[in-house]
Amino acid sequence: MWKKTELKRAIDFFIQGEFYCSRQPTTQLYDYDSIKHLALGTNVDGRTDEFFVYNSNPAHVIEIINKQDTKEDYWLTVFSDEKPYSYDAEGYTIKSTEFLMMLNLDSWSIETEKKIIKRVKTEEEARRINHFFDKAAIDLIKLDDPNLHFYVGEVNGHPASYGRYLLLDKTVCFLSDVFTSKIHRGKGIAKALCRKMLIDAKQEGAAKSVLASRQTGHPLYLKLGYRDVTKMWVLKKQL
Repeated sequence: MWKKTELKRAIDFFIQGEFYCSRQPTTQLYDYDSIKHLALGTNVDGRTDEFFVYNSNPAHVIEIINKQDTKEDYWLTVFSDEKPYSYDAEGYTIKSTEFLMMLNLDSWSIETEKKIIKRVKTEEEARRINHFFDKAAIDLIKLDDPNLHFYVGEVNGHPASYGRYLLLDKTVCFLSDVFTSKIHRGKGIAKALCRKMLIDAKQEGAAKSVLASRQTGHPLYLKLGYRDVTKMWVLKKQL
């Protein structure tokens, strides 16, 4: 059972990571007591704004959102073990259900795996990976960010998987965008990729990791030693 202080700390770390990784030149993070507002300044992954809510009355949340004059393409993420039915009457539908998870790296065992996992350090490498996957797998603009680390897993000399992590305040607070080519799935490459990132983060001084996992990645993170902190209900206003 998570204590309220641990739960709040995990949520805060996750939101900090979301802000850091998603930020654009005009991105701002606002705090309205128990509600946090990520104003991106542009459309990122299908939303211009995202509100994060923990332990707050739905009526109060909606009142705060309405005061912001926010565009319709925003998300509302509610941290709760139970489905937030109260938002149904206000026209919100569930976009996705995720899990906020935590891993204590102090007691985590380091086990290397016989997979080729490399940290992406040069623009040339990044462009090669992006060309192979035919998408912006590695963010060229953020490649030199000292807190962001990009990795690739290779099979027979070709990219097969990629991912990244963010290290802030001794916490790997955003391990996301882990992707594996369809032909290489189920072979342990994603697990090896995540393990390598965590090993490197621990060697850099990380003491814990906090992340949000979709349903598909949940079993993988459980195998790596993560524990569920709470569910995350990502809601969107029905137009």
